[in-house]
Amino acid sequence: MTAKWAVSVLALLLFSSLVAEAAPRTDVVTLANGDRITGEIVSLSLGRLTFKTDDAGTIEIEWEKLAHVESVQQFEVITSDGRRMLGHLGRADAGREVLVVTLSGSVSLPVAEVTNLTPIGASFWAKLDGSVDAGFNYTRSSGIAQTTFNSDTIFRRPAFMMRLSSSATLTQRSDDDQRDDRAALDFSYERFRGRRWFIVGAGRLESNESLGLVLRSQLGTALGLRLVNTNRAQIAVSGGLVVNNEQGVDTPAAQNVEALFGARMSYYSYDRPKTTLDAGLQYYPSLSHWGRQRIQVDSNVKRELWKDFYVALNLFDTFDTDPPNVDAARNDVGVVASVGWSY
Repeated sequence: MTAKWAVSVLALLLFSSLVAEAAPRTDVVTLANGDRITGEIVSLSLGRLTFKTDDAGTIEIEWEKLAHVESVQQFEVITSDGRRMLGHLGRADAGREVLVVTLSGSVSLPVAEVTNLTPIGASFWAKLDGSVDAGFNYTRSSGIAQTTFNSDTIFRRPAFMMRLSSSATLTQRSDDDQRDDRAALDFSYERFRGRRWFIVGAGRLESNESLGLVLRSQLGTALGLRLVNTNRAQIAVSGGLVVNNEQGVDTPAAQNVEALFGARMSYYSYDRPKTTLDAGLQYYPSLSHWGRQRIQVDSNVKRELWKDFYVALNLFDTFDTDPPNVDAARNDVGVVASVGWSY
C-alpha cells in the first residue's frame, strides 16, 4: 500500500508540473514605447523584470522602461517605502503605474515605487536567489598558493527572509607546513515588522589561523531599520546582542558577550553588463571583556561577463584588539579576484 501511495503521489506531482508548464502564459507587459509582450512574469528584483515568453525564451526587462504590467496571478508586491500587498495586477488607467487588486480594493502605484514582485505559490527553487564563485592564485617566487570560495543563498517569503553565506581562503606555502587559512559560515533569519523595521536572528561559525582562532561559534539577535529600498540601492542598519564561544590556538575555550552594530549596503546597475556592489560592516564591542573590540568588513564588486556568469573582486578585513592567542596578529586583510555564477 505504501509503495502504491508513493507512486500515486509522484504521478500527481509530475502531472501537476506538466500542467503548469503547459498552462497558457497570459501576463502582459507594456513598454514605455507602447510595445506589448505576452508571457509569464517570473519576478521583479534589483530593477529587472524576469519575463518568460513562448517565442523568445526568458528575457529580462529594465523595470524603469515599463509602462504597465497585467496578470491574473497573485503576487506579493513590495514598495520602496516598505508596504507589502497581495493581489493580482490589473490594467492601470494612468501611464507608468501598477494597479494592485487586493481583497480590500485596488491600489495604484507609480512604477518607480514598486521594488519587488513575487508570484504567490511559486516553487521552492523559484524563491532562491544567490551566487557562488571561486578563485585561485599562485606566485612561484614566493611559493604561495591561494584558493578561495564564496557563496550566498537567499530564500524569500512575504513575511521573512533566510540567508546562508560562506567564504573560505586556503593558503599553502611551499617552503614550510605553516597554514594561514580562514573560513566563515553565516546563517540569518530576518522577520519583517512594519514597513521598514525587521528583527533578525543569526549564527556564525568562524576560523582564522592568522588571528590565532581555531573556531568561534556565535549566536545573536538584532533589530534593524531599512533606510533606503529602491530599484538601484538598499541600505540597512541594525543593533543587537551576541554571545560566542572561542577556541584559540593553544588556549582554553572562552565565552563572551558582545554588543553588535551593523550596516549593509547594496548598489546595482542593471544596464548590461550588470554590475553589483555589496558591502557589510559589523562592529562588536565586548561587554564581558571590557576594552576588547572586533570589526568585520566584507565587500565585493561583481561585473557580468555573460548571462548569469561574472567576475568578482572580494575584500575582507577582520580586526580584533585582543585575539584569543596573544601572539597572533590583530588584523587580517585580503583582496581576492574570482569568477562565479548567479542563480
